[in-house]
Amino acid sequence: MNPREIAKLVGGELSGNGTAEIRSIAKPETAGEDQLAFVDDAGKFDGTSAGCLLVRPDFDSDVSCDVIRVKDPKFAFAVAARSLHPYLSRSGRHESAVISEDADVRASFIGAFVSIDAGTNVGEGTEIHDGSRIGRGVSIGKCTIIHANVAIYDNVAIGDNCVIHSGAVIGADGFGYVRGPEGYVQFPQIGAVVIEDNVEIGANTCVDRGALGETRIGEGTKIDNLVQVAHNVQIGKRVVIASQTGISGSASIGDDCVLAGQVGIADHVRLLPGTTIGAQSAVFPGKIVRPGVWCGTPVQPLDEYKRQNAMVKGIGRLREELREIRRRIGQNEP
Repeated sequence: MNPREIAKLVGGELSGNGTAEIRSIAKPETAGEDQLAFVDDAGKFDGTSAGCLLVRPDFDSDVSCDVIRVKDPKFAFAVAARSLHPYLSRSGRHESAVISEDADVRASFIGAFVSIDAGTNVGEGTEIHDGSRIGRGVSIGKCTIIHANVAIYDNVAIGDNCVIHSGAVIGADGFGYVRGPEGYVQFPQIGAVVIEDNVEIGANTCVDRGALGETRIGEGTKIDNLVQVAHNVQIGKRVVIASQTGISGSASIGDDCVLAGQVGIADHVRLLPGTTIGAQSAVFPGKIVRPGVWCGTPVQPLDEYKRQNAMVKGIGRLREELREIRRRIGQNEP
């Protein structure tokens, strides 16, 4: 691609002749003349040898390369990167794959030792990579990528243009038990998992099936590695969930929420649309969290969390002041 094509792709304003051949992407400090870079903070920019630079409209540093001015350079960089580094799709069907005669599989690629059970439908353009197991009665849409060693249990529905990374387990039993006189008996785990279009699920993440209903992940949601989604959880559209987060049964996560790393969501919690939960925070059972930024254990609004932290940090100083006051009072006693 050349800078003119990139500018058109990202809707930016080009400064320069726009004829350089851009082959890949890189950081500004390491980019070469055939690479694209971006600058999000001009105050931290220290020069570049890149062939093309994505910058904000007010960028005024002197550079010798072509410059494309856009409102959000980082977003434009991500858009351009998809064209400069496209996913290399695969095709074919490995001879070791075991596919039930009762399955309707139109996938473009089936890797080695893949297993697909009866009653399963797989759409055109989908790839299922080595060692993955697809259960009975599963539905997988078009152009979805199932990476190596994924386990998809029975009666799971996955939409179009999804990505399921290696080691993910979709549709395992939820952790639900009823205690009786002689110990625990599992509560029925016979529900389903529904994953809507354009969802990405990270490596070694687990999404449990509903107990009697369904676990649902909404369109456009992105889930990191090592995340636990328990039974009956409802996750809305365009939600972002970072690594090591755990979401307990029957929790509801509204559209456009953000959960940072190591967040704990207890059972029957409701996060209203547009809520952000900071890293290592905990939301206790049954709580309804309104939109905004929340942090801490238990979770609280960010401003309140900051005030409490400041108070805790001041305890040592207050203790020394109290000791000094007591010492002076003691000296003044008759």
